[in-house]
Amino acid sequence: MNVIKKQAFLGTIFSYGGVLVGFVSQFFLIPHNISEAENGLLAVLLSYMYVLVQLSSLGFNAAGSRFFPHFRDAKKGHKGYLFLGLITALIGFSIISIGLYCFKDIIVKNEEKSPLFADNFYLLLPITLATLLFNLLDNYAKNLYDTLTGTFLAQFLQRFLILLALLLVVFRFITFEQFIYLWVIAVGFYVIPMFLKARKVEGFSLKPDFSVMTPAFSREFWFYAFLTILTGFSSMVILYIDKIMLAGISSYRETGIYNTASFFGSVMGMALMAVTKAAQPLIADSFAKKDLGNISTIYRKSCTTSLIVGCWIFLGIYLNIDNLFLLLPPSYSAGKMVVIIICLGKLFDLATGLNGTILTLSKYYIYDTYIMVGLIIITVSLNYFLIPIYGMNGAAIALAFATVYYNLARYLVVLFKLRMQPLSFDLVKIIIFSCFIGLIISYLPNISGNKLMTILDMGYRSIILTIIYGAVIYWSNMSPELNGAMKNLWLKVAKFF
Repeated sequence: MNVIKKQAFLGTIFSYGGVLVGFVSQFFLIPHNISEAENGLLAVLLSYMYVLVQLSSLGFNAAGSRFFPHFRDAKKGHKGYLFLGLITALIGFSIISIGLYCFKDIIVKNEEKSPLFADNFYLLLPITLATLLFNLLDNYAKNLYDTLTGTFLAQFLQRFLILLALLLVVFRFITFEQFIYLWVIAVGFYVIPMFLKARKVEGFSLKPDFSVMTPAFSREFWFYAFLTILTGFSSMVILYIDKIMLAGISSYRETGIYNTASFFGSVMGMALMAVTKAAQPLIADSFAKKDLGNISTIYRKSCTTSLIVGCWIFLGIYLNIDNLFLLLPPSYSAGKMVVIIICLGKLFDLATGLNGTILTLSKYYIYDTYIMVGLIIITVSLNYFLIPIYGMNGAAIALAFATVYYNLARYLVVLFKLRMQPLSFDLVKIIIFSCFIGLIISYLPNISGNKLMTILDMGYRSIILTIIYGAVIYWSNMSPELNGAMKNLWLKVAKFF
C-alpha cells in the first residue's frame, strides 16, 4: 500500500496541477478567444482520437497489464513485451488509417453544419498515432510501477503546451487556422519524453522475443485482448460519444459549450484515475499470487479516498457554479445544468472505486464484456433519443445514467463472484458531512459587483470550504491515507514558514 499511497498522492498532485492549467485554457482562454464551434471542433477531434486509439491498440495494453507477470524479466528485456506491443500498435493503426480513408465521406456527412471537421479530418492521424504509442510506453512503465511519468506528461505537460499555443491566439500572433496545427503538436508531443523515460526503465528492449508466447498462452492472451477491444471501446464510448453525437445531431456550437461544461466531470475523476494507475499493477500481481485479501483492502480504501476527494471537488463546483458562469460569455450559461448532472453521475463512479480494474484483471473478465455491450447500446440509444429533446442536457443525462449503469453492474459482479464488498458506513458519513458542510457554506454572504469581486467570492468561499471539510475529514479519520498526506503537507508548509 505504501507504493499506492505515494504514487497516487503524487499522481493526484500532477493531475490537479494539470487540471488547473486545463481550467485556465478551457474556462478562460478558449471561450473568450475562439468561437463555440471551434471549441466544438477540438472536442470532436479529441473524442474521435480516443476512440480510434482504443481500437488501434487491438486490446494489447489491457492484455499486457493482466499478463505482464508472465513477461516480467528485466534481464531478458521483459521477453519482447515492447516489440510485441509496437508491432500490434502499428498493425492496428494501419487498419484504422485505411478505415478512415475509406469511410471519410460517411464520417464527415455533417459538413454542411460545420466544414471545420471536414477541413481538419486528417489531423486525426498524427494525434492518434502519438497517443497510441504514448499509451503503449506509459502502460509498460506502469507495469513496472512507474505511474508518475505518464501522469505528469498526459495530465500536466500536454495541457501546458496547449495553454502556450492558446496564448499565441490570445495575443493575436496566430489565427485559429494556424493554432490548430500547434494544437496537434501539443497533443502529440508527450510521446517523445515518454519514450526517453521508458528507455531508462530497467529491462527496456525493442528486440523480438516470443519465448513466452506459447500456443496455449497466445490463445489466452489474444482472446483476452480481443474481448478488451470491445470493453475498452465501450469505455471510450461513454466518455466521448456524447460529444460526437451532439455535434452530429445538434451543432458544433452547442458541442463547444458542452465541452467546456463537461470539463468539470473530468476534474472529479482525476483522483480515481491516479489511484487506478497506481493500483493496477499491484492488483495484477495480487491476482497472480491469489492474494484476494490485499485486493479487497485496496478496493475498500479506493472507494473511501476517491469519494472524499470527489465530494470536496463537487462542493467546490456546486457552491461556485453561478460565479463560474459569470466569468464566461453569456452563451455558455446554457451549460450550467450539464455541470451538475455530469458531476452527480461521477460521484457514483467514485463511490464504487476500482470495480472495473478488479473485474478486468480477474478470471471473470468476460462479464465485463457483457456489461460493455449493454453500455454501448444504452449510451448510444439514450443520446439518440435525449439529444433531440433536451440538447446538451440530454447528452449529460445519458452520460450520467450510463455511468451509474456500468458501475452498478461491475459492483454486483465483483460482489457475487469475488465476494468483495468495498462499501461501508464511512461512505454514508462522507455524504452526510458533505451535505451539511455544503449547506453551511451556501449561507455565506455573496461578494458581487464585477469580475474581480466574483473571483474574490469564489476564493474565500473555496478556502472556508477546504478548511472546514479538511478538518472534518481529518477528525473523523475515515481515510488514514489522506490523513497522513494532509499531515505531511502541513508539516512541510509549517517547516517552510
